[in-house]
Amino acid sequence: MAQAELTRGLDADAARRPPAAIGEAALSAASPRWEGLLPWQARRVRDYVDGGLDGRPSIRGAAEQARLSPSYFSRRFRQSYGVTFSRFVAHRRIERAQSMMVGSSSSLCQIALACGFTDQAHFTRTFGGLIGATPSQWRRIAVRPGDEINAIAYG
Repeated sequence: MAQAELTRGLDADAARRPPAAIGEAALSAASPRWEGLLPWQARRVRDYVDGGLDGRPSIRGAAEQARLSPSYFSRRFRQSYGVTFSRFVAHRRIERAQSMMVGSSSSLCQIALACGFTDQAHFTRTFGGLIGATPSQWRRIAVRPGDEINAIAYG
C-alpha cells in the first residue's frame, strides 16, 4: 500500500524510473540550459586577449581564464561571440590597429608589430579581409575631418 501511495501522483513511466532519473527530468524540464560563457568568464577572456595582443594569446590560456577545458571553452566561446577564438583575436587586433592608426603617426609596420602581426603583409591581408580596404586606404579616409569610420566591435 505504501508503494501505491508514493506512485499515485506520478505518471506510469515516472513510477518505474529510479528517483534520481525523476529529479533529473524535472530539473531539465524546469530550468533552461545556459548557452555561452558566463559574464565573468567573458570579461576575463576579453581582458586576457586584450592584454596579450602584442604576443600570442592561446585558446588554452583563455580556457584557463574561464576555468574550462579548451574544447568545452571553444564551444561556449562560439556560442557567446558567434566567431571562433582566433577570429575574435584577429578582430581585437584590427580594432587596436585602427585606434593606433588614427591616434598616432607610427608607420603601418610598427603598428602591425605592436598589434601582434608577424609582419606588415600579414597585417594587410587580415585587415583587408575584415575591413574591406587596405590599412593605408583606411587610414587616409579615417584621418579626414568629417568622415565617419565604422570600426568593428565585439564584446
